[in-house]
Amino acid sequence: SKGKTSKSSSMSMSYPSGGDDLKEIPINPDDFGEPDWVKILEIAFPTWDAPKDGCPRLTEMGGDLDPDFSQTYPPAKGGKFNPCYYTKAFAGLDPKLGGYPTPIDTRYPYEFAAPYNQQPGDGSTHHCAADAANDIDIGGCPKIKIGCGPDCVEMSEDKEFSPIGHIPPFVPLAAVKNAYNSGDHDVCSEWFDGNSGCNIKIDKLDELVIEYFGVGNQIKFQPPILLDGVPSSTYYKLEYGGEQPACTDGKCFGPHYCTKDVGNAGGIWGDFCPYVHTGENSGLYRHPHLALAALELWIANQCMPSKCPSKWLDSPAGAGYAQNVKKTTGIVWIEMDDNMDPMAQPALPYTWPNAGGKDSIFPGIEELYGNADSKKGESPYVYNGEVPGK
Repeated sequence: SKGKTSKSSSMSMSYPSGGDDLKEIPINPDDFGEPDWVKILEIAFPTWDAPKDGCPRLTEMGGDLDPDFSQTYPPAKGGKFNPCYYTKAFAGLDPKLGGYPTPIDTRYPYEFAAPYNQQPGDGSTHHCAADAANDIDIGGCPKIKIGCGPDCVEMSEDKEFSPIGHIPPFVPLAAVKNAYNSGDHDVCSEWFDGNSGCNIKIDKLDELVIEYFGVGNQIKFQPPILLDGVPSSTYYKLEYGGEQPACTDGKCFGPHYCTKDVGNAGGIWGDFCPYVHTGENSGLYRHPHLALAALELWIANQCMPSKCPSKWLDSPAGAGYAQNVKKTTGIVWIEMDDNMDPMAQPALPYTWPNAGGKDSIFPGIEELYGNADSKKGESPYVYNGEVPGK
Protein backbone atom coordinates (compact mmCIF):
# COMPACT_ATOMS: atom_id res chain seq x y z
CA SER A 1 0.00 0.00 0.00
CA LYS A 2 1.06 3.58 -0.48
CA GLY A 3 3.72 4.70 1.96
CA LYS A 4 4.87 1.23 2.98
CA THR A 5 8.51 0.26 2.80
CA SER A 6 9.36 -2.01 -0.11
CA LYS A 7 11.70 -4.80 1.00
CA SER A 8 12.95 -5.18 -2.58
CA SER A 9 13.35 -1.49 -3.32
CA SER A 10 16.59 -0.08 -4.67
CA MET A 11 19.30 1.22 -2.34
CA SER A 12 19.67 4.24 -4.62
CA MET A 13 19.90 7.57 -2.82
CA SER A 14 17.84 9.43 -5.41
CA TYR A 15 14.57 10.87 -4.19
CA PRO A 16 11.15 9.93 -5.54
CA SER A 17 8.74 12.54 -6.82
CA GLY A 18 5.98 10.27 -5.62
CA GLY A 19 5.17 6.60 -5.77
CA ASP A 20 3.76 3.62 -3.95
CA ASP A 21 6.88 2.41 -2.18
CA LEU A 22 9.46 3.89 0.13
CA LYS A 23 13.14 3.12 -0.24
CA GLU A 24 15.16 0.98 2.10
CA ILE A 25 17.40 2.82 4.54
CA PRO A 26 20.99 2.94 3.21
CA ILE A 27 23.08 0.29 4.94
CA ASN A 28 26.71 0.25 6.05
CA PRO A 29 27.87 -3.34 5.42
CA ASP A 30 30.94 -2.73 7.58
CA ASP A 31 28.81 -1.80 10.59
CA PHE A 32 26.79 -4.97 11.24
CA GLY A 33 24.36 -4.01 8.46
CA GLU A 34 23.22 -0.99 10.46
CA PRO A 35 22.08 2.21 8.71
CA ASP A 36 24.81 4.23 7.03
CA TRP A 37 24.43 7.18 9.36
CA VAL A 38 27.29 9.09 7.73
CA LYS A 39 25.51 9.00 4.37
CA ILE A 40 22.10 9.84 5.85
CA LEU A 41 23.51 12.74 7.87
CA GLU A 42 25.42 14.08 4.87
CA ILE A 43 22.16 14.40 2.92
CA ALA A 44 20.45 16.46 5.61
CA PHE A 45 23.51 18.26 7.00
CA PRO A 46 26.07 18.44 4.16
CA THR A 47 29.58 19.26 5.35
CA TRP A 48 32.30 21.42 3.90
CA ASP A 49 35.51 19.73 2.77
CA ALA A 50 37.46 17.82 5.41
CA PRO A 51 41.28 17.76 5.38
CA LYS A 52 42.59 15.08 3.01
CA ASP A 53 44.72 13.53 5.74
CA GLY A 54 41.92 13.51 8.32
CA CYS A 55 40.61 15.83 11.01
CA PRO A 56 43.08 17.43 13.44
CA ARG A 57 43.66 15.36 16.56
CA LEU A 58 45.77 15.28 19.68
CA THR A 59 48.51 12.73 20.24
CA GLU A 60 46.87 11.81 23.55
CA MET A 61 44.38 13.21 26.05
CA GLY A 62 45.73 16.61 27.07
CA GLY A 63 48.55 16.26 24.54
CA ASP A 64 49.68 18.21 21.49
CA LEU A 65 48.37 18.28 17.94
CA ASP A 66 49.40 15.13 16.08
CA PRO A 67 51.92 16.21 13.40
CA ASP A 68 50.89 13.32 11.12
CA PHE A 69 47.48 14.89 10.53
CA SER A 70 46.12 18.29 9.58
CA GLN A 71 47.31 21.06 11.86
CA THR A 72 44.51 23.43 10.85
CA TYR A 73 40.74 23.21 10.94
CA PRO A 74 39.00 23.12 7.55
CA PRO A 75 37.64 26.48 6.39
CA ALA A 76 33.89 27.01 6.70
CA LYS A 77 31.59 27.24 3.69
CA GLY A 78 28.17 28.87 3.78
CA GLY A 79 25.14 26.61 4.01
CA LYS A 80 27.20 23.62 5.10
CA PHE A 81 28.34 22.09 8.37
CA ASN A 82 31.59 21.23 10.09
CA PRO A 83 33.13 17.85 9.16
CA CYS A 84 35.52 17.97 12.15
CA TYR A 85 33.29 18.34 15.19
CA TYR A 86 34.69 18.46 18.72
CA THR A 87 32.38 20.39 21.04
CA LYS A 88 28.71 21.18 21.58
CA ALA A 89 29.67 24.77 22.48
CA PHE A 90 28.54 26.12 19.11
CA ALA A 91 25.28 24.16 18.95
CA GLY A 92 22.37 26.29 17.80
CA LEU A 93 24.65 28.95 16.31
CA ASP A 94 25.65 29.84 12.75
CA PRO A 95 27.06 26.66 11.14
CA LYS A 96 30.20 28.53 10.08
CA LEU A 97 31.19 28.64 13.78
CA GLY A 98 31.48 24.86 13.75
CA GLY A 99 28.33 23.55 15.42
CA TYR A 100 25.08 21.85 14.50
CA PRO A 101 21.42 22.47 15.43
CA THR A 102 20.39 21.62 18.98
CA PRO A 103 17.63 19.14 19.86
CA ILE A 104 15.39 22.18 20.32
CA ASP A 105 16.13 23.30 16.77
CA THR A 106 15.46 19.85 15.31
CA ARG A 107 12.23 19.60 17.36
CA TYR A 108 13.21 16.62 19.45
CA PRO A 109 10.13 16.06 21.64
CA TYR A 110 11.87 14.24 24.50
CA GLU A 111 14.46 16.92 25.26
CA PHE A 112 12.41 18.92 27.80
CA ALA A 113 15.17 21.54 27.84
CA ALA A 114 15.65 24.07 30.61
CA PRO A 115 14.36 27.61 29.96
CA TYR A 116 16.63 30.52 29.08
CA ASN A 117 16.98 32.75 32.13
CA GLN A 118 20.77 33.22 32.09
CA GLN A 119 21.13 30.42 34.65
CA PRO A 120 23.83 27.73 34.44
CA GLY A 121 22.68 24.94 32.15
CA ASP A 122 20.23 27.08 30.18
CA GLY A 123 18.90 25.10 27.21
CA SER A 124 20.32 21.81 28.51
CA THR A 125 18.33 18.89 29.89
CA HIS A 126 19.37 19.91 33.42
CA HIS A 127 16.98 22.31 35.13
CA CYS A 128 19.01 24.39 37.56
CA ALA A 129 17.17 27.13 39.46
CA ALA A 130 17.02 30.57 37.87
CA ASP A 131 19.05 31.92 40.79
CA ALA A 132 21.51 29.01 40.93
CA ALA A 133 25.06 29.83 41.97
CA ASN A 134 27.61 30.13 39.17
CA ASP A 135 29.56 27.17 40.51
CA ILE A 136 26.61 24.77 40.71
CA ASP A 137 27.18 21.28 39.31
CA ILE A 138 24.93 21.51 36.24
CA GLY A 139 24.98 17.74 35.80
CA GLY A 140 23.44 17.40 39.25
CA CYS A 141 20.36 19.50 38.40
CA PRO A 142 17.23 17.43 37.66
CA LYS A 143 15.87 16.33 34.29
CA ILE A 144 12.21 16.08 33.35
CA LYS A 145 11.85 12.37 33.85
CA ILE A 146 10.99 9.78 36.47
CA GLY A 147 14.02 7.53 36.61
CA CYS A 148 13.86 3.82 37.31
CA GLY A 149 17.53 3.04 36.71
CA PRO A 150 20.34 4.28 34.48
CA ASP A 151 18.59 3.14 31.28
CA CYS A 152 14.95 3.34 32.32
CA VAL A 153 12.21 5.97 32.70
CA GLU A 154 8.68 5.66 34.02
CA MET A 155 5.81 7.01 31.98
CA SER A 156 3.29 9.36 33.52
CA GLU A 157 0.14 10.98 32.15
CA ASP A 158 1.05 14.05 34.21
CA LYS A 159 3.80 14.97 31.74
CA GLU A 160 2.85 17.67 29.29
CA PHE A 161 2.83 16.74 25.56
CA SER A 162 4.29 13.25 26.04
CA PRO A 163 3.91 10.66 28.80
CA ILE A 164 7.52 9.56 28.40
CA GLY A 165 9.62 12.48 29.65
CA HIS A 166 13.29 12.88 28.78
CA ILE A 167 14.97 9.97 27.03
CA PRO A 168 18.17 10.07 24.97
CA PRO A 169 17.66 10.43 21.19
CA PHE A 170 19.22 7.07 20.36
CA VAL A 171 16.06 5.45 21.77
CA PRO A 172 13.51 6.95 19.33
CA LEU A 173 16.17 6.71 16.60
CA ALA A 174 16.22 2.93 17.05
CA ALA A 175 12.43 2.79 17.27
CA VAL A 176 11.95 4.70 14.01
CA LYS A 177 14.59 2.58 12.26
CA ASN A 178 12.95 -0.64 13.45
CA ALA A 179 9.42 0.45 12.60
CA TYR A 180 10.39 1.71 9.14
CA ASN A 181 12.31 -1.48 8.37
CA SER A 182 9.43 -3.68 9.53
CA GLY A 183 7.30 -2.71 6.53
CA ASP A 184 4.25 -2.87 8.80
CA HIS A 185 3.42 0.85 8.86
CA ASP A 186 1.61 3.15 6.44
CA VAL A 187 4.39 5.63 7.01
CA CYS A 188 3.31 8.58 4.89
CA SER A 189 -0.31 8.57 6.01
CA GLU A 190 0.28 7.72 9.68
CA TRP A 191 3.53 9.42 10.66
CA PHE A 192 3.12 12.98 9.39
CA ASP A 193 0.41 15.64 9.34
CA GLY A 194 0.00 19.33 8.56
CA ASN A 195 1.08 20.36 12.07
CA SER A 196 4.27 18.32 12.43
CA GLY A 197 6.17 19.77 9.50
CA CYS A 198 8.76 17.22 8.39
CA ASN A 199 9.00 15.65 11.85
CA ILE A 200 7.11 12.56 12.87
CA LYS A 201 4.03 13.41 14.94
CA ILE A 202 4.78 13.33 18.66
CA ASP A 203 1.96 10.93 19.49
CA LYS A 204 3.09 8.59 16.72
CA LEU A 205 6.70 8.76 17.94
CA ASP A 206 5.40 7.93 21.43
CA GLU A 207 3.69 4.84 19.97
CA LEU A 208 6.86 3.69 18.21
CA VAL A 209 9.04 4.16 21.31
CA ILE A 210 6.52 2.27 23.46
CA GLU A 211 6.19 -0.48 20.82
CA TYR A 212 9.91 -1.25 20.86
CA PHE A 213 11.01 -0.20 24.34
CA GLY A 214 7.89 -0.18 26.50
CA VAL A 215 7.76 -2.61 29.43
CA GLY A 216 4.60 -2.01 31.43
CA ASN A 217 4.63 1.67 32.34
CA GLN A 218 8.37 1.95 31.77
CA ILE A 219 10.68 2.65 28.84
CA LYS A 220 13.75 0.41 29.14
CA PHE A 221 16.72 0.54 26.80
CA GLN A 222 20.38 -0.35 26.44
CA PRO A 223 23.25 2.08 25.89
CA PRO A 224 24.07 2.76 22.20
CA ILE A 225 27.20 0.60 22.15
CA LEU A 226 28.44 -2.88 21.29
CA LEU A 227 27.69 -5.36 24.06
CA ASP A 228 29.99 -8.38 23.94
CA GLY A 229 30.85 -7.41 20.38
CA VAL A 230 27.22 -7.25 19.24
CA PRO A 231 25.08 -4.11 18.63
CA SER A 232 22.81 -3.23 21.53
CA SER A 233 19.12 -2.49 20.95
CA THR A 234 20.01 1.20 20.45
CA TYR A 235 23.47 0.84 18.89
CA TYR A 236 24.68 3.99 17.12
CA LYS A 237 28.20 3.89 15.69
CA LEU A 238 28.80 7.64 15.65
CA GLU A 239 28.55 7.90 19.44
CA TYR A 240 32.26 6.96 19.73
CA GLY A 241 32.14 6.74 23.50
CA GLY A 242 34.67 4.99 25.71
CA GLU A 243 37.49 4.72 23.18
CA GLN A 244 40.82 3.37 24.36
CA PRO A 245 43.42 4.36 25.36
CA ALA A 246 41.81 7.82 25.64
CA CYS A 247 39.39 6.82 28.39
CA THR A 248 42.17 5.12 30.35
CA ASP A 249 44.41 8.15 30.02
CA GLY A 250 41.52 10.47 30.86
CA LYS A 251 38.04 10.27 32.30
CA CYS A 252 35.09 9.80 29.95
CA PHE A 253 31.44 10.73 30.42
CA GLY A 254 29.51 9.07 27.60
CA PRO A 255 30.88 10.56 24.37
CA HIS A 256 32.69 13.36 26.25
CA TYR A 257 36.43 13.03 26.85
CA CYS A 258 37.78 14.85 29.91
CA THR A 259 41.34 14.79 31.14
CA LYS A 260 41.80 13.13 34.53
CA ASP A 261 42.38 16.40 36.37
CA VAL A 262 39.11 17.79 35.00
CA GLY A 263 37.18 14.57 35.62
CA ASN A 264 38.52 14.23 39.14
CA ALA A 265 37.90 17.88 40.05
CA GLY A 266 34.21 17.19 40.64
CA GLY A 267 31.31 19.50 39.93
CA ILE A 268 32.11 19.90 36.22
CA TRP A 269 29.37 18.79 33.83
CA GLY A 270 30.92 16.28 31.45
CA ASP A 271 29.24 17.86 28.42
CA PHE A 272 31.70 20.75 28.65
CA CYS A 273 34.50 18.35 27.67
CA PRO A 274 35.16 17.72 23.96
CA TYR A 275 33.97 14.76 21.91
CA VAL A 276 36.46 12.21 20.57
CA HIS A 277 39.62 14.11 19.57
CA THR A 278 42.34 11.47 19.56
CA GLY A 279 42.77 8.50 17.23
CA GLU A 280 41.18 7.65 13.91
CA ASN A 281 37.67 8.83 14.85
CA SER A 282 38.75 12.31 15.92
CA GLY A 283 36.13 14.88 14.96
CA LEU A 284 33.67 12.29 13.66
CA TYR A 285 31.15 12.25 16.55
CA ARG A 286 27.60 13.23 15.57
CA HIS A 287 24.85 13.54 18.15
CA PRO A 288 22.00 11.01 17.74
CA HIS A 289 19.36 13.78 17.70
CA LEU A 290 20.91 14.85 14.39
CA ALA A 291 20.69 11.31 13.04
CA LEU A 292 17.04 11.19 14.09
CA ALA A 293 16.34 14.53 12.41
CA ALA A 294 18.15 13.36 9.28
CA LEU A 295 16.23 10.07 9.17
CA GLU A 296 12.90 11.82 9.73
CA LEU A 297 13.67 14.25 6.91
CA TRP A 298 14.88 11.45 4.61
CA ILE A 299 11.52 9.72 5.12
CA ALA A 300 9.45 12.91 4.92
CA ASN A 301 11.20 13.90 1.69
CA GLN A 302 9.85 10.73 0.10
CA CYS A 303 6.35 11.29 1.42
CA MET A 304 6.18 15.07 0.84
CA PRO A 305 9.03 16.05 -1.51
CA SER A 306 7.67 19.53 -2.28
CA LYS A 307 7.21 20.37 1.42
CA CYS A 308 10.27 18.61 2.83
CA PRO A 309 13.51 19.29 0.92
CA SER A 310 16.36 16.89 1.52
CA LYS A 311 18.56 19.49 3.29
CA TRP A 312 17.63 20.43 6.84
CA LEU A 313 18.45 24.12 6.40
CA ASP A 314 15.87 24.25 3.58
CA SER A 315 13.23 22.42 5.60
CA PRO A 316 10.50 23.98 7.79
CA ALA A 317 12.51 23.27 10.96
CA GLY A 318 15.59 24.96 9.50
CA ALA A 319 13.83 28.16 8.42
CA GLY A 320 15.57 31.16 9.98
CA TYR A 321 18.03 28.95 11.86
CA ALA A 322 20.56 30.89 13.98
CA GLN A 323 19.63 34.22 12.40
CA ASN A 324 18.37 35.94 15.55
CA VAL A 325 20.32 35.91 18.82
CA LYS A 326 17.05 36.13 20.76
CA LYS A 327 16.01 32.79 19.26
CA THR A 328 19.27 30.86 19.36
CA THR A 329 19.20 27.72 21.45
CA GLY A 330 22.80 27.26 22.57
CA ILE A 331 24.11 26.84 26.11
CA VAL A 332 26.18 29.51 27.86
CA TRP A 333 29.65 28.01 28.04
CA ILE A 334 32.36 27.94 30.71
CA GLU A 335 35.95 29.15 30.70
CA MET A 336 38.25 26.71 28.91
CA ASP A 337 41.96 26.12 29.32
CA ASP A 338 42.37 27.58 25.82
CA ASN A 339 39.44 29.76 24.80
CA MET A 340 40.53 29.66 21.16
CA ASP A 341 40.70 25.87 20.73
CA PRO A 342 37.60 23.72 20.09
CA MET A 343 39.45 20.71 21.54
CA ALA A 344 40.10 22.57 24.80
CA GLN A 345 39.30 21.18 28.25
CA PRO A 346 37.41 23.06 30.99
CA ALA A 347 39.65 25.50 32.87
CA LEU A 348 40.54 24.79 36.47
CA PRO A 349 39.29 26.16 38.72
CA TYR A 350 35.84 25.80 37.15
CA THR A 351 34.44 29.15 36.03
CA TRP A 352 30.95 29.83 34.65
CA PRO A 353 30.18 31.75 32.44
CA ASN A 354 32.72 32.11 29.67
CA ALA A 355 33.69 35.74 29.20
CA GLY A 356 33.09 35.56 25.45
CA GLY A 357 34.25 38.45 23.32
CA LYS A 358 37.14 38.65 20.87
CA ASP A 359 39.45 36.55 23.04
CA SER A 360 37.17 33.50 23.05
CA ILE A 361 35.50 31.35 20.42
CA PHE A 362 33.17 30.00 23.12
CA PRO A 363 29.80 31.71 23.71
CA GLY A 364 29.22 33.73 26.84
CA ILE A 365 26.05 35.45 27.99
CA GLU A 366 26.31 38.38 25.58
CA GLU A 367 26.70 36.09 22.54
CA LEU A 368 23.58 34.12 23.44
CA TYR A 369 21.35 36.78 25.00
CA GLY A 370 22.43 40.12 23.54
CA ASN A 371 20.91 42.74 25.80
CA ALA A 372 18.03 40.51 26.97
CA ASP A 373 17.72 39.00 30.44
CA SER A 374 15.91 35.92 29.17
CA LYS A 375 14.68 34.23 26.00
CA LYS A 376 11.48 32.37 25.22
CA GLY A 377 12.10 28.82 24.07
CA GLU A 378 9.74 26.99 21.75
CA SER A 379 7.32 24.65 23.53
CA PRO A 380 7.24 21.67 23.97
CA TYR A 381 10.98 21.34 23.29
CA VAL A 382 11.79 23.85 26.04
CA TYR A 383 9.97 23.00 29.27
CA ASN A 384 8.72 25.78 31.53
CA GLY A 385 6.60 23.70 33.92
CA GLU A 386 7.25 22.27 37.36
CA VAL A 387 10.50 20.35 37.69
CA PRO A 388 10.46 17.08 39.68
CA GLY A 389 12.75 17.12 42.67
CA LYS A 390 13.28 20.89 42.80
